[in-house]
Amino acid sequence: MFTVFDLCRLLSVLAGAAVGAFVGHGLLGWMGAAGGVPVGWVLGYGVGGLPFLVVARILSNNLRRTDPASLKQRLEAEYYISHLLLAELAQRGEDLAQYEEPILQLLQAESGDRRQHGWTSLQSFYPARAEALADYKPEASAEACRQQVEQAIGAKA
Repeated sequence: MFTVFDLCRLLSVLAGAAVGAFVGHGLLGWMGAAGGVPVGWVLGYGVGGLPFLVVARILSNNLRRTDPASLKQRLEAEYYISHLLLAELAQRGEDLAQYEEPILQLLQAESGDRRQHGWTSLQSFYPARAEALADYKPEASAEACRQQVEQAIGAKA
């Protein structure tokens, strides 16, 4: 998936290479331009990663300050960061068994995106359950996913 952060990095790399070539050419001619491009490329790559780091830090601070009940609500609403929410709850020493049901509901969702995020979280935080669902494919039809999860839940009970 190509995100806005990837776009920032790509544009920064290209701009860095262009600036490196321009400055290098001004200082040392064509040889300077040839040397300035890789230097600008590397610097652009580093600068282009800053937006991601800033947003990741802000999100981390936000999660750290949120109470467990709110994190559980966010687990259902903000499925796309379910792995981060579960990691924060685990870091606090919370029993993650109580959060397994919302993840299993994600596996049965109509949206393939929700199923994919649920599957990733299940594999990371509930490996025994993921092993029981080893044949699960989030890209399969919603009905097939529902049946497979219901069978696994029934087998556990």
